[in-house]
Amino acid sequence: MKYVFLLNQFSLENDTPIIRKRIEEVCRERSLDYQIEMNDIHTTTEDILQKYQNSKNIIIVVGGDGTINRALNCLVGTNNILGYLPYGTGNDFYRTNKELLKNGINTIDLVEINDKYFINVACFGIDAEIGNNDDLIHSRLIPKKYRYKLSLLTNFVKYKPRYFEINVNGETISDYFTTIAVCNARYYGGGYKVSPNSSIDDGKLEVILAKKTNKYNMAKMISSMKDAMHLYYPEIKVVQTESITIKSNKEIDCNIDGEQLTDTTFKINLIKKGVKIYYDQELINDILGELK
Repeated sequence: MKYVFLLNQFSLENDTPIIRKRIEEVCRERSLDYQIEMNDIHTTTEDILQKYQNSKNIIIVVGGDGTINRALNCLVGTNNILGYLPYGTGNDFYRTNKELLKNGINTIDLVEINDKYFINVACFGIDAEIGNNDDLIHSRLIPKKYRYKLSLLTNFVKYKPRYFEINVNGETISDYFTTIAVCNARYYGGGYKVSPNSSIDDGKLEVILAKKTNKYNMAKMISSMKDAMHLYYPEIKVVQTESITIKSNKEIDCNIDGEQLTDTTFKINLIKKGVKIYYDQELINDILGELK
């Protein structure tokens, strides 16, 4: 089986030549059949993966959660297996996998949202606005470790809770919410442990509902999320389900694994054991090493 490395130059920034060289060295050491592909302003992830639709390969995305999501949406329904080397702003899917996956090929749950797919988290409200702030999240002028924090601060100051109608497990919940997170995995926002009890292969989504609160409580909840202590706040409700519909009376933005999706209604359904993931911590360490 061929290993196809897809380098997202927008995530790798100035490290692209270094990482490409390390991939070549490690693949030769392991005697792997490999190919390196790179996107750019003219050639998208979708363009590259189109030529692998009818074959069976391990497609290893070198980038962040957004690049993984774009690759995922190209590969669903094919015989390809999705792998990754974490080198983006957040790398949240990688954080969950370090805790849960074994080395090799794993079959995990897939989530469908409208006509798209995700494997980590879909979020609404302030978390979506933070993640969708492209000017900050993907700014090359700001070090990666500070981008999410600056976006959080910028959006926190101006954010107002949104009104949502949520249909889940036969119940309708209508209220103003600060945030809603529909979780297949555990982390988002560059290490915030929004759903510590989630697993990516248990056949369940965990939905974190944070009702409207004042800015002081909101700040405390966001801060406590690093250690999953937000779950003890009275404004937080946790629901487990296999499907959920989230509606608004106007168009709203959602963030799915680092990618933006805009609509008034979001229908979300879990597909049990819906996608194969290749995880190889030794390969990650060998190639990225101190760069990670």
